Amino acid sequence: MRALLAVGLLSAPLAASASDNSLITQFCRTAVKAELQRAGTVPPEGMVDDTCRCFLAEVQNGAGIQTAQATCKAKAAETYSL
Repeated sequence: MRALLAVGLLSAPLAASASDNSLITQFCRTAVKAELQRAGTVPPEGMVDDTCRCFLAEVQNGAGIQTAQATCKAKAAETYSL
């Protein structure tokens, strides 16, 4: 079983597929909306999509999840004057 898992991991492509990116974006959108709702903030139009595009780009460029979140939250706050 371990050998099969190892072969599967070694043969998996390194780059994320389009469906992976879509799933990541869906999770991001849900998380951003939930965080804004908890804060009692209605997101300006385009903010959620912009923030999640930023997050995906940061992660694809090698940033860790927490770093990507912090970077994109800061960009959104500046861009949308939050």
